[in-house]
Amino acid sequence: MTTNKPLLGILSMIASTAVLSAKDGLAKTFVDEVNPVQMIWIQFVGTFIVMSLVTLPRHGIRTFTPKPAFGQFIRGTLNAVAIVALYWSLIYIPLADATAMFMFAPTIVTLLSPFLLGEKLGIRRAIAVGVGFAGVIVILRPDLSGDAIGYYIGLLSGILMGLYFIANRKLAGAQPPLLNITHNALLGGLALTPFFQLFWVPIDPVNLPKLAAIIALAVVGQALMISAFMFATAVTLAPFSYTFIVFATAIGYFVFGDFPDQITWIGIALIVASGLFIAIREIQLAEAAKPIKTSDG
Repeated sequence: MTTNKPLLGILSMIASTAVLSAKDGLAKTFVDEVNPVQMIWIQFVGTFIVMSLVTLPRHGIRTFTPKPAFGQFIRGTLNAVAIVALYWSLIYIPLADATAMFMFAPTIVTLLSPFLLGEKLGIRRAIAVGVGFAGVIVILRPDLSGDAIGYYIGLLSGILMGLYFIANRKLAGAQPPLLNITHNALLGGLALTPFFQLFWVPIDPVNLPKLAAIIALAVVGQALMISAFMFATAVTLAPFSYTFIVFATAIGYFVFGDFPDQITWIGIALIVASGLFIAIREIQLAEAAKPIKTSDG
């Protein structure tokens, strides 16, 4: 059941981006040894195996029977295909450019939520989302120097991820959160199965602990993200997906020694300002919606 607790939803989303950024930082340390498509398939399948061990004692056969089946299939497929499109775009364009296109997802959420979810979109929040996206562009500075087809594919990945976020909201109350995570991994893994076989390479045993850690971080990150959509609207949460860039920048500095320049800090400031505005605005609206208490006599 979805509840109106915007601050809890926002904190869950921020925690999710932190955990998932850590996962991606770990993946960066050995992505040249394990094919990205292969790594993502292992992540989905591993997540399903771990989550099924958790859900089987409580939910039994429901672990293997997603409901609503069609909605769960659409969500899992959107998630998988969005990631496939992101990595496909990297064949043609630089990583920064592809990531910028991928981060178009929150704008898609904002634009489509009134039509697909019936959520109200105010002009202030729309502007805040635009400011957040501007911050991403400032940080990544895509210059459209690669093959044009790569940008179209990258944009497709952003659109698909935005639809995935909307699907999260749509299905947030359909099943318990643990089953949502389990079925998303199950169906996403099935959607990727035809692709991973084309890119499979032998895995060095030294990388197995890293893959196990990636699965663990994926489980926690997905749990936090799906929970976020149970407490706040998709429009509210959209700007906070940009905090992914903030954590990625921090990991790049502390782990890989990539020190952000002045322009990067300007971008981060725009992202933080966007998120803070939405948080304050949502809290104000929630307080205003509470009934006014009156005293008798």
